[in-house]
Amino acid sequence: MTPIPQLFAQAENDWNLARLCQDLTSAKQQISGKPKQLTPLEINCLRGLLCGYSPTEIAAIMNREVRGLRVDLSRGLYRYIEVLTNRPSNTLKDWREVADWLAKANYKIGFSHHNSQNNDSSLKIVDVSLEGSVNSCVIDLKVRNIGDRVAFLKNAKFLFHDVWMLKSWVLPKLEKNKQQAYPPAPAMATQRSRTVPPSCDYQVSLPATLNFDVTLPFNFCTGNYLNPQSKVVYIENIKISQCVSCNDVDRFTFTLFLPKSEQEVSSNEHAPYLLRTSYIYNFKLELIYDEDNKSIESSDLIILLEPKYPENIETREFLIESDSKLPTEMKKWSQDNLELLTAIAKIKGLMNSSLNSLIRIAVH
Repeated sequence: MTPIPQLFAQAENDWNLARLCQDLTSAKQQISGKPKQLTPLEINCLRGLLCGYSPTEIAAIMNREVRGLRVDLSRGLYRYIEVLTNRPSNTLKDWREVADWLAKANYKIGFSHHNSQNNDSSLKIVDVSLEGSVNSCVIDLKVRNIGDRVAFLKNAKFLFHDVWMLKSWVLPKLEKNKQQAYPPAPAMATQRSRTVPPSCDYQVSLPATLNFDVTLPFNFCTGNYLNPQSKVVYIENIKISQCVSCNDVDRFTFTLFLPKSEQEVSSNEHAPYLLRTSYIYNFKLELIYDEDNKSIESSDLIILLEPKYPENIETREFLIESDSKLPTEMKKWSQDNLELLTAIAKIKGLMNSSLNSLIRIAVH
């Protein structure tokens, strides 16, 4: 494992990181009695703690097991910091004390290069959850400003890595089943201090088959293609206006749905079924804030999304057995869907409930 420069990049601006790592290395060698260097994991964890991230959040971002990470911190980095700051052994027990102790030891840069009077704003994503239905996915986003200036969010970028299309078939149904196409953002559970209701909901119509750069190694309609390098193949830019005061939090949502042009079900007069399509998106959400275009980025989000179809059709069939008597064309769709869902199940990322349900059917 090597240090990841883009992780917790704000630490480079707010702290004398080179001098701090050098002095912590000396503290580590003093404890161990051996010429050991800080490990890449220790450096990444240090950067995260200096940016105000908890061990739980650092573990999630770095795809580590949180209990093991806490043990590593307790046995290593916390002890080095005690030696460096001349504190008694085993007195650093709370991760929040790391930045405070090191700031008092003069490792924090006193003045931001953006402003000679105040430290800058510094946003972090506290939590991302996916709610809603298969017709509209709601990204429930919670952010916190750990800086000393107000942060103004002005853009949200959807950074698409992959988009896949599933084909399925439906038959007319006997009874109507009313369903709301675009539900409102979910209510926030009551918390110990105060409830934080969504300050705004942004309606986002995602692209279906348009605007993707065909020169890139990416094909929107090939079901089994996976982007191995996680390259960004398309960017959807959304203007937003959110203000987060210093040492404060905000919560807002994005409701995602397909364009109305996709609300069609193809028919074939020679076949006793109707054809409909569904889409799976793999992307990150990047938030741009302040005049110097600072940014924060979510982990991978993977959602299943489809338009609101007429009410006189029943639930579609995605997967069938190989010995089915259905037409060869249907079997081919089903096999393609099965292979794609099996591959998507291996991707690390937050998935919405509709996609999770479909994957459980496919892989079990």
